[in-house]
Amino acid sequence: MNIRLFQHIIPFLLSVTLHSGPILAQSTENDQWQLAIKHRVKDDGICIRWAVNTVEAWQAGVQYGFIIERTLINSTSSNTKNNEKLLLTPTPLKPKPEQEWQSAAMNNDMAAVAAQAIYGDTFSVNNQEEESRFMQVINMASEREQRFGFSLYAMDRDFSTAQLAGFGFVDKDIEAGATYLYHIKLASPTQDDSQKLEYGFVAHTDEIEELPKPRDFVVYYYNDAFLLIWEYDSYLPYYNSYDIERSENGQDFTKINKVPITKLASTDVSGISYTDSIPVYDKKFWYRIKGHSYFNDVGPVSDTMSVTAYKQLLVAPEITQKDIISDKEVKLRWSFAKDEAWKVTNFDLLRADDAIGPYTTVQSNLSQNAREAYYNKLTESNYFRVRAKGIAGDVQDSSPVLIQPIDSIPPAQPRGLKGTVDTLGIVKISWEPNTELDLKGYDVFRSNTKNQEFTRLNKNQITGQSYTDTINIKSFNKEVLYRIQAVDNRYNASIPSDTLVMKRPNRAAPLSPLFSDYRIAQDSVHLHWLPSTSENIQKQMLFRSFIDQPENWEKIFETETNNLSTFIDLNIEADTKYAYTLIAVNEFGIESNPSPPLGLVTGKELTRESIKGIYAQVNRELHLIDISWRGDLTNVSELRLYRKTETSPFRLYETLAPDSKKYTDTRLQVGTSYGYAIQAIFNDGTISTWEEIMVTY
Repeated sequence: MNIRLFQHIIPFLLSVTLHSGPILAQSTENDQWQLAIKHRVKDDGICIRWAVNTVEAWQAGVQYGFIIERTLINSTSSNTKNNEKLLLTPTPLKPKPEQEWQSAAMNNDMAAVAAQAIYGDTFSVNNQEEESRFMQVINMASEREQRFGFSLYAMDRDFSTAQLAGFGFVDKDIEAGATYLYHIKLASPTQDDSQKLEYGFVAHTDEIEELPKPRDFVVYYYNDAFLLIWEYDSYLPYYNSYDIERSENGQDFTKINKVPITKLASTDVSGISYTDSIPVYDKKFWYRIKGHSYFNDVGPVSDTMSVTAYKQLLVAPEITQKDIISDKEVKLRWSFAKDEAWKVTNFDLLRADDAIGPYTTVQSNLSQNAREAYYNKLTESNYFRVRAKGIAGDVQDSSPVLIQPIDSIPPAQPRGLKGTVDTLGIVKISWEPNTELDLKGYDVFRSNTKNQEFTRLNKNQITGQSYTDTINIKSFNKEVLYRIQAVDNRYNASIPSDTLVMKRPNRAAPLSPLFSDYRIAQDSVHLHWLPSTSENIQKQMLFRSFIDQPENWEKIFETETNNLSTFIDLNIEADTKYAYTLIAVNEFGIESNPSPPLGLVTGKELTRESIKGIYAQVNRELHLIDISWRGDLTNVSELRLYRKTETSPFRLYETLAPDSKKYTDTRLQVGTSYGYAIQAIFNDGTISTWEEIMVTY
């Protein structure tokens, strides 16, 4: 083959080989031949790609070619028969003749590589400089192994090249809904070689799998470059290489890699990385990646990541240690972020009498590798900063630290102490941070009573603003008390914080609420109860069930206070037996036992018109109110008279004989408004409509 046609490929091959590691782990001549196959189902056919593991197997495949047989396992068509075999390659698949590679090689780098590996007389080129470089590659292994490695690489990167080389095939004569068994083997004239390379697989034409979106794609600004990292090994069943696209506006993207991004050797990590030079500083760039499959398909783009490169320092030094040697001497140590250290030219040490300055440089041009400084002119109060100076002419100062050789001033009183305690006795307290620069930490104290001495709980000073404690919930004391103190580096302690008093959780169940009254009204049931008398009740819950289904209780009402003691159940049915019960819950979430159930039966007809009117006559001289009514009282078993005031709801006041027409109320208070209501209860359990009147005494 004319090598000059492929000289434009040599720089690409050198880049792949010299900078990316070995193309393929080569096998020895004694290794067993193996055939590896990948396939992909598409709408218009089934694409098949295979490869071998040794130079000898590759040479045999190039020389003899491969045979593909297909067996129909299952079909939905009536025109085909199951287990029908079809030879898809009447003649073995071999590399196309040399002349058929010419046009493809001129336009396709991978085709040029494979053609040179299969038909080229030698891998040397006419250009002396390029030949000298390329011989470095040839000397790494034999020319035969190089041909094998380059051909496999080219076929992996381009499916059309694999088809030209006889290592790829597309079966387009397929049926929808069919299942096929494919059998691929080496078309060797000797039986032994044929048995070495043989493989089968099953493909379902309806199982068209979408290519996945690349995941775990991140971009970092690191060591004066953009570092791109993404997951690679997990997507090997789908992709063998990637393209990287970059954008300056987040919308218009351009591919930046000249050759496919791929792993050319196994590594201990599952990801892959790419380093991109920084086009412009202080400008945002967007990146995304696309995967290329073994069959020339391009997958969906990854999530877009943005990154900006700054020459300016992005972090400041942090003073981590201060060793006071004497009343005049101190040694300071600081740290600086490793990934920003390359931007530093040197450090300065600054000092001031006050935290806000002004600061004076007391040591300058310390080495960029320096991380400590010595100072021997301390006064009573000294504030220090470390300044990092960057290559862009900018600076970053550390936070100030206070150095006091003689310190007798305690920290301020801690404030904002608060906390919670749960039913298991786990106490969590927190407080606002003190602002002293020489603060060492905090001490936490506890007491069981207001008159008891507080006991320190922590062994070492607490550097944060929270603490977790455990208390005995079986104690007879109903409260637990906490306070804290702030301590500086000279162990000067502040005055204690205000005392935090918390209720100790009570594991005993609260007393149950009790039903006190009820009334079956028009289309509703009016319930009244006495709330739980236990302390710290947070809510009450009302449950209802059918009497014949006592295990199926349904919560129909929940209060957020212990003061509410009435409820009207509007969701009832006629001629139905109901049971009601109540549960109280305290602030620790502990529930009372259910109250004794209240059972009742609604009428066959919920209401019946009977009472036609109700009247009231006030007699202040005799201190009474006469209430009268009229209506049809046939088949009435009893009459119920209800009374209410402006501050209380209707309650059952009197039960009267069925023939009663009047009632005199003498239990009155002057200036009070009263409401009266009368309701008839019939022999069959139904009730009359509700009639009421308001009157002021």
